[in-house]
Amino acid sequence: MSKKTISQIMKNNPITLQCHTSLTDIVKTLISSQQSQLPVVNNEKKLLGMVSLVGCQKALLSSAYHCDKPVQVDNVMAIDFNTFNADEDLSEVAIKTQHLSDNIFPVVKGDKLIGIMKRTDLLTHLQNNLSLCSQKQL
Repeated sequence: MSKKTISQIMKNNPITLQCHTSLTDIVKTLISSQQSQLPVVNNEKKLLGMVSLVGCQKALLSSAYHCDKPVQVDNVMAIDFNTFNADEDLSEVAIKTQHLSDNIFPVVKGDKLIGIMKRTDLLTHLQNNLSLCSQKQL
């Protein structure tokens, strides 16, 4: 596999959410971005959590059933998630992520969000390398 790092496939300036964003706005943003997860950051771009479609679905069901108080990002974001650095080798990242269910991974420098890596981009990289291996065998 050719040596590539996350920085070569990550998306810079990803769509993010802020704390105190309403559930309605979270769902609209997730749907319009066509992503299953979005990072939550503060004004300094410090990564605070991740919000997922599944988490929002659970909150919508609970809120609709119980007519609870309005739900915000703080109530549905996961605070336990995997992050990566931009200089990590994609081969190692592919091994680390193969047993994870997430499809979007925050890329950080320190505690600041600098991008996201999508599993589809990682798969594309792996597929391209497989194609290169096949060509070398001919």
